[in-house]
Amino acid sequence: MNYRWLYIFLFGTLLSLSLSSCSPQKELAKQFTEQAPDWGVLVLMPEQIFKLNERYDRDENGMSRLSDFEKNQELISQTLLLNALNDSIVRDVFENAYFSTLRKYEVKVYAESDFEQFYKRDSLGWIVNVAQLELQEFIENYKDEDMFFGMSYSKTVPLNAVNMAVWVEISQLNQSNQEAEVYFTDQNLFDQLESEFVYDFPTASVNYYYSIDSLKTQDIYDFADFMGRLTASYTYDQILNNKLVNKLPLTQSERQFYRYDPFIKRLFSTEFDRFILLEE
Repeated sequence: MNYRWLYIFLFGTLLSLSLSSCSPQKELAKQFTEQAPDWGVLVLMPEQIFKLNERYDRDENGMSRLSDFEKNQELISQTLLLNALNDSIVRDVFENAYFSTLRKYEVKVYAESDFEQFYKRDSLGWIVNVAQLELQEFIENYKDEDMFFGMSYSKTVPLNAVNMAVWVEISQLNQSNQEAEVYFTDQNLFDQLESEFVYDFPTASVNYYYSIDSLKTQDIYDFADFMGRLTASYTYDQILNNKLVNKLPLTQSERQFYRYDPFIKRLFSTEFDRFILLEE
């Protein structure tokens, strides 16, 4: 599948290889990954998808007397993509991808309907509340550039784009002295642009040729699948690293944030490929 979004691979290039000598922090992280089959995670999913029209060509004339809800509905009707989406499909695709990915880490995953079974467990447990899913449609003015004979040429091309944002609360069961922490991640999906600058020697001019493969509804559903998988992997990594913080008395500068690949069973350190903690 040819994904169109600016892709941050689940275990991609932003992950730096760990040092050959195994630090106490990494050794403890490895032990935690081996304990994962004893972990239980209760996952709560949102009932709705929030949608926003952030296109700069939207028309807000005549909306001053509308309520916020009515205004948002009218603006969504002006979108090219969000207006055509089935919200239930987006939610179901995200949820299915999230659950199937989290289970690949060998943790026991419980849906909201299984909460009684979850609370009867004796081993470690966490409650993960996927508090909000949000889609924004906007236009990105992409600046394409090239250079010929020391001179720079540029062309700005408007691309349709969709942002998907996810807010997640994570709390450990039976830890009444700790409040749930809120985490955030988002990604963008764009029209696919193919372009080139061509120097025309007879006229000594530069021509610009381009074509756009516009986003379609199915692309957004595929994007929801990707975001479900990404969010699930970030969830596991966050639980793992929260356990490390609680066990090892390290300063902020000494700490490494680890990601775990359940397919090759390896730990990697990363700085940016992770949830963002939202401070109050």
